[in-house]
Amino acid sequence: MFRILLLNIFFCMPIWLLKLIYLKRRTPIRGRLVDFQSSVILDVMPKAELHKVSDSSIQGVRDSIAKQRLKYRLSLKPKNKVIKKDHFITDRENLLLREYIPKNIEKNKVVLFFHGGGYVLSSVKTHDEMVSFISDNLGAKVFSLDYSLAPENKYPSALNEALFAYEWLISNGHDSEEISLCGDSAGAHLAASLTHYLIANNHSKPQSQLLIYPMCDPSCSSESYTLFEENYLLTKKAMIWFWDKLINSKDNIDDEYLNLMKVNLENKLPKTIIVTAGFDPLSDEAEKYAYLLHEKGNNVKQLHYPSMFHGFASMTRLNSAKIAVVDFLTEYKKIL
Repeated sequence: MFRILLLNIFFCMPIWLLKLIYLKRRTPIRGRLVDFQSSVILDVMPKAELHKVSDSSIQGVRDSIAKQRLKYRLSLKPKNKVIKKDHFITDRENLLLREYIPKNIEKNKVVLFFHGGGYVLSSVKTHDEMVSFISDNLGAKVFSLDYSLAPENKYPSALNEALFAYEWLISNGHDSEEISLCGDSAGAHLAASLTHYLIANNHSKPQSQLLIYPMCDPSCSSESYTLFEENYLLTKKAMIWFWDKLINSKDNIDDEYLNLMKVNLENKLPKTIIVTAGFDPLSDEAEKYAYLLHEKGNNVKQLHYPSMFHGFASMTRLNSAKIAVVDFLTEYKKIL
């Protein structure tokens, strides 16, 4: 309880006062400084060395992280009431698709959302408040998929379940032109992967997509991996570990639905927004992916937040994170 009290005080504290209390020197990278309030949170958050976790211990780590996220709430609650309805969409009734229904529905589009966590961690529950906030701000229904995690369920298990959820929405009255895809990190990769799969296999494509700091390249070799190797929540070692847990065989590296750098872009994609953060190991590969889409004539917009870090979209109690999230949701709303 004491830690929660301190956290609440922290979020209420003016930034000028925080700077007086917490004497911290930030080092500019690429001519930018990480947001000060965010840097304090990053300093005090426990450092999880995921790359050292054995497969047998992963479930315990999932449970621990989920407990911490629910206990130390970092995401803002929606201003208006959002009703939630759970659907179990397989014959075995073990695949959860949670529907979020905002008080004020302004859009006839629905969003199919995929949570982040490197395909190994997190769930619909850990992203519950984030998705509620998104639904309320968009004024649109959101369906959040609790896809199966790796390494128990390696690639393409999550992609197959995402396809099933997409087809379930269509069979339940939502035309493809009414469906937009969205996700953060691994979830953004899953959204992009599903879009490419649908187009390549002559399925009806979604109306649009919002990719929030997406995983794109399993090589983990871009410059931003070196610059932001550690100290900014997501680490290079963790990303290598995530890809290793997801990949089923070496052949997957050249699979265009897994490696977005290999994707065939001859067919036009739906309207796309790609969000990048300045202090994110994934920033360069996401920017490169955005450029590849643009080069092929796709309708793509990159929204870059230079003082932010990977994961900021689920930490909207941070002032700058809230401003950034509201900004990219405002842009997203325009294309829905």
